[in-house]
Amino acid sequence: MELKSFIYPMLLIVGLFQACSTIPEPLNNYATNVKEVVGKVGLTESLLPSKPFSTFKQHENDRSFHADIAFYETVLSYGPIEDPNPIFLLANAYIASNQQDYGIPYFESIIERFSPQMNNGTKSNYLSAYALLRASYAERVGVLSRIGWIKDTFQVLEEAKELSNDNPLVYWVSGIVYAQVPKFFNKRKEAMVNLRWLESRPELEPTPGFYREVYHYMSKLYLEDGNQDLADAYLAKSGYTEYVPKQLFTGWFSTTKEKGLLFAPKPSIEEVVQGRIFALRGFGFSDLYFVVSKDGEELISIDAGTQPFSLKAGHEFLIEHYPNLPPLRNAIITHAHWDHVGGHSYFKSLDSTFTFYGRENFHGTVERVLKNHSYHQFRGFGFKAHWVGHYAPDSIISTRRRIHIGRSEIELIPVSGGETEDALLAHFPELGVVFMGDALMPFYGEPWTEEGDIDGALEVMDTTLELNPKYLLHGHIGITVLYEDSKQLQLYRNAYGWLVNETRTHLRNGYSAKDIIRLNLIPPGIQNTPEIFIGYLSPRDHVIARTADHMVGIWQEEVSGKDPEGLDVITSVERGRLLELYLDLSEKQVTRALEKMLENGDNELALQMAIAAEARYGKDGKITPLKEEAADRLRSSVQFFDPFKFVTYTEIIEKEHHIISD
Repeated sequence: MELKSFIYPMLLIVGLFQACSTIPEPLNNYATNVKEVVGKVGLTESLLPSKPFSTFKQHENDRSFHADIAFYETVLSYGPIEDPNPIFLLANAYIASNQQDYGIPYFESIIERFSPQMNNGTKSNYLSAYALLRASYAERVGVLSRIGWIKDTFQVLEEAKELSNDNPLVYWVSGIVYAQVPKFFNKRKEAMVNLRWLESRPELEPTPGFYREVYHYMSKLYLEDGNQDLADAYLAKSGYTEYVPKQLFTGWFSTTKEKGLLFAPKPSIEEVVQGRIFALRGFGFSDLYFVVSKDGEELISIDAGTQPFSLKAGHEFLIEHYPNLPPLRNAIITHAHWDHVGGHSYFKSLDSTFTFYGRENFHGTVERVLKNHSYHQFRGFGFKAHWVGHYAPDSIISTRRRIHIGRSEIELIPVSGGETEDALLAHFPELGVVFMGDALMPFYGEPWTEEGDIDGALEVMDTTLELNPKYLLHGHIGITVLYEDSKQLQLYRNAYGWLVNETRTHLRNGYSAKDIIRLNLIPPGIQNTPEIFIGYLSPRDHVIARTADHMVGIWQEEVSGKDPEGLDVITSVERGRLLELYLDLSEKQVTRALEKMLENGDNELALQMAIAAEARYGKDGKITPLKEEAADRLRSSVQFFDPFKFVTYTEIIEKEHHIISD
């Protein structure tokens, strides 16, 4: 997101421009107890926005549909929450979809209605998100009102900072906004103060990767000051040396041709249980876990990484930081996906007697992994099939079994899994930990592959809840954040079961997966448990799609009967013919149409049409930058919880998203 057009016409002839759109007035009713509103949605009784917020609806004729916005507008309408993540995810969704004219009055209504119930920290979060929305909207405010609008935005930020002086979100928004306003506001120095405050406090980073834009805008400020060396250094640190995205990126994903997709913006170690469990991230797509045995004589690996070189780098990184760890001679394989066994040959190189514990039915998972994908930045261009194809467990686990390594008792529990049929839970009772692998990966199988077990996921959750662990450690940090303990898992299990049942009901009655996704299915009562908001939303659309995949044929019905899927073979070729041959549009007209799509938040449509137009009109004009903007907006909206979409959109525009460097 750039705010460079914050003020640009203001120095021209004042008064020639008016606001591009009118912002609705916020609602003016205060509430103490918000009554639940449940209504018929399709064939389901689903949670709806609370009555005061009933006007914030997804009207398909005049507002582009975005599942995340529809969800958050509903659940957040029932009162303030302390967790800043849903608040900022909603703000980000508004910005990515260009729906600030809905988002600003929504946040004004939330703050006005619920402010008396907010503590200082919570109100500071809401005000910061609101200020970010206002800043990103400023270019659409009429010239006569723009300076006042910007100064009012500054006041919102100052109020947020006064309420919570150590809130990194306030400093982040302030730094990003102040770095972009015109110089006559005299905010450059204050911008750098805010950004340096964040840089000096890495421990306050809300999520890994959140400081990427901090380094990016520090680079911009140093460049404006004529300090090319520092500008280059901070740009490199941000990872934007080759391509600067057209949206803000604060998530943990990175994807490059060399290393493939990483679920972390930079290498890191977390000591989950002091001296006993270590989590490493940024070394391949999956997280690496190492456990010190009870007697301190053995180091046990959970899974075997993505590539031999990334696993080797992760292991050496661990030894560098903890040089007195015991030798590594055993690994427990939670499932045989490429990112969990791809580095197994490195472990064998350490010790020819190295032992892998894994399921007996791993062959099917390995065979599916060996498929050659069109998209190479999932695994990296140098991915070798034999890294996975040569894997086989040394100790076969086909039934529930207890093993002992270095006096640590480990319960190995085969389950059918939500993702693969060879899932294996590793329970360390002494530590109160269950290593889940990807049994609850929100996609319930790799999206490009026919796999996943919707009912098996329920079995996994029920089995895990019976163990009542203190920690749930999953194969990727994003899943661990979603379901980190038994309480979160139980809440998700309830919502998941409801969603699966309602999805199947609709599928049996002629609804397509797209129809169901657009219903915005939300289980009543979930508004009372904000800790599971993201844990429910993140997999929701994938659960619907995977359930449909298992229930329908090569054609999918559609509820109106007029838009079935699978009957035609229309591609970008036909869309390009539509633009040039049938609509007789010039490249300039197509460019304007794409701009209008983006202005109205139709990002998916814009990307599809830009791909078609680029093939028809060429890459030399303005179509390619608009294609990149559409993809960046889509990447921004999924940058926290959908790595597969993230890497797909990145590769469609032929870009890389590098890690943050030290």
